[in-house]
Amino acid sequence: MSHNIEVMCACCQEVGIHGGRGLQASCYKRHMVAGTLDQYPLLRASLPRLWRLEEYTALRAHGVSVHEAALQLQVSVRTAERYEARLKAQAQAAA
Repeated sequence: MSHNIEVMCACCQEVGIHGGRGLQASCYKRHMVAGTLDQYPLLRASLPRLWRLEEYTALRAHGVSVHEAALQLQVSVRTAERYEARLKAQAQAAA
């Protein structure tokens, strides 16, 4: 994982350099030493991928087409179609 990605820490809600599991580095180290790291599950996707999915969702909410969103995010149209399918599945699950 890149050491220059900032996250809002899942523990303290402060923005800091990602240490793992959605925690900033200082909280990650504190939980690792305390043996409480298992309270924070492993991320199932990389942070850049999660960021792109968030950005894709925002673009689609503003009426941008799937093709144009793919261009703006610099991903393939097929990847954008996967994002679209994921959004639809989440919407159906929420309904």
